[in-house]
Amino acid sequence: MRKRHLLKKAGTSLIAAALMLSCTASAYAQEKESGAAEDALEASDVIDITKKGSITIYKYDMTSAEAAGVYTEGSHQATGEADPALQEIMSPYAVEGVEFSYLRCGDIETYSYNGGAAVKLVYEIPEELRRILGLKEADAVSMADENVSSQCLHTGVWHYTSQQLNDALKNGLENENIKTKSALENYLSTSEKSEKMTLTDQFGYTYADKLQTGLYLIVETKVPEQVTATCNPWLVSLPFTNEGGDWNDEKGGEKWLYDAVCYPKNQTGNPTLDKLVRQRPDCGGDGGYDSTETVSEGDVLDYLLVSKIPHITSQATWLKTYTFKDTLSKGLTYNKDVKIALYSHEEDAKNNKTEKAEAIWTADEFTQSALKDGKSGQTVLTISMTDKGLEKMNHPEQGFSDYYMVVYYTAKVNSDHTTVLGDDGNENDAVLTWKRTSEKYFNTLEDRCVVYAFGLNLNKTFSDGKGNAAKAAFTLFNKDNQVYVVAEEAAGGTYYVTGKTNMKEQATIFRPAESGKLLINGIEGDNYQLTECSTDNGYSILKEGIMITINSTTETIIPSVAGTTGLEAATDAGQAINKNYNGGIVDAEGVNVSESKGVQRLENANGRTIGKTDMYEGDKISASASVDGIDAAMSDADGSVNARVNLNILNSKTFLLPQTGGTGLYAATIIGAIAIGLGFVLTRKKRQRA
Repeated sequence: MRKRHLLKKAGTSLIAAALMLSCTASAYAQEKESGAAEDALEASDVIDITKKGSITIYKYDMTSAEAAGVYTEGSHQATGEADPALQEIMSPYAVEGVEFSYLRCGDIETYSYNGGAAVKLVYEIPEELRRILGLKEADAVSMADENVSSQCLHTGVWHYTSQQLNDALKNGLENENIKTKSALENYLSTSEKSEKMTLTDQFGYTYADKLQTGLYLIVETKVPEQVTATCNPWLVSLPFTNEGGDWNDEKGGEKWLYDAVCYPKNQTGNPTLDKLVRQRPDCGGDGGYDSTETVSEGDVLDYLLVSKIPHITSQATWLKTYTFKDTLSKGLTYNKDVKIALYSHEEDAKNNKTEKAEAIWTADEFTQSALKDGKSGQTVLTISMTDKGLEKMNHPEQGFSDYYMVVYYTAKVNSDHTTVLGDDGNENDAVLTWKRTSEKYFNTLEDRCVVYAFGLNLNKTFSDGKGNAAKAAFTLFNKDNQVYVVAEEAAGGTYYVTGKTNMKEQATIFRPAESGKLLINGIEGDNYQLTECSTDNGYSILKEGIMITINSTTETIIPSVAGTTGLEAATDAGQAINKNYNGGIVDAEGVNVSESKGVQRLENANGRTIGKTDMYEGDKISASASVDGIDAAMSDADGSVNARVNLNILNSKTFLLPQTGGTGLYAATIIGAIAIGLGFVLTRKKRQRA
């Protein structure tokens, strides 16, 4: 086969069109007429097949650049040549960790049939690529025909014009985008004949050199965690003819170029994470989920990990890791009942309306481990998607791209000293780790919820200092929930709440220690009535119940927000993203907290700086209490302030009532004795006289 390649107008246009790189099918522009005459190429009208070429790629994040206002779709004209101006404005939005694979499809050939009856440029492609692109065998030209002047005797290949290749690629990506993209990505990632470029560096740069002339297919085969939409595969011809335009001073169509520079762009985005909790309705909860909750010891809590699964567009964007790590405070006991539900609507997800779930997973799709740290007492719950679960998430047709995943389970508040009382609360920290196909790169999101519990610190005294406090007794009634508090005594005068009852006879009778100290640990922030139902003999019980109000600690917690690319917070680009991307970080009142609290930071997990905010913790409103409508003091517990409401309850001696006939009886007795004595003396004297 002769290796003589004549430049034709159609061939020039393929090369130019193939280098128009974009995430849309517009990248594959149709062939266009060139005003350059063939002889304007001077001696370069024949491709030098001995010369080597190169492909250079700069990978940029379109989402971030558009959010920052420095780029709009269609503002760059792709020509295959370097564009220094584009590189300058897009360099802050470089995407690191992308893998491109390329395949030399075949030779560029001149089809000259039957002595010039038909002359056109055609391109050689392998059979599998023909099948993926949906090209028909009947539409190919036969380069083995005896009437073709420059026959190609290669086997297993087909020859098509640029128009046919462009149309097939464009139609496949428009009509069956995911299917065609995934097929091409899989084809190049598994083909023995394809080559892989090194991962893009911090500048988004990678390249391949010493390339033989011919037609190349380039595909994005692996992406880091923040990339959601790979660019469409594209064709490159080496060499290609230069183009002129407003961006340079050169006239197009005048020279061959063997070094192609490409600027493919990605859409980026990340999953979300919300950690939520509620007191179960059967424990007195109102049914709503939030970042904070007040609880009683013995309560069962519903926990949710709500994550919006990131966008999945093709095989290269498949998720390879999706793992939740949930650290429960030492005051909580995990009930080993985790499940996963998937929803199409956020409201259903955040309320975990399982009847509206698209799917519920119980075992095969994930693994779980619950390990208790012997030193801290915390339980670390890890939920990881299995290969089966990831397969269901990534499925091109029935998958869960952009769905909401809810990991839900229950935990019991411990009825012992491990439950933290007061403002410190019982924290529950969650971390989501995810990874795309680029093995080295992963990312995390964080969120937290806190449950608060409180107690009573009662000191029982007597007016004369002689009463036995252990003989006093109290009941505690939750007026909000209309239930009595049930508890167990751990030591003299120290109780831990275990539950609730609406039956008075089942209510716990709280008795102070002989010292007068009574500690009731583990009640929620509510309105209570403390009733003294007995005391020591000789002392008066209280006239009526004591009204106690506990206002629970509150706090604004906003999950961390993942960034969109490798950005330093201090840069203009980083600040622009923080300001413009999704409106910044907004608290519950709609106040933007991006600058003060939602600080971008270094992602230590993979050594990259990314446009990411920390988890936001707003100003905490401490717990408070009142007794009979008057503000009351609260004492701390193990260093946590505002833990217990202080109460001093004094019982006075009862009044001493007169005994019936008491004083008269004593006098009569004395007088009677005297009278009897006198009578005896007189009687004796009379007898002596007689």
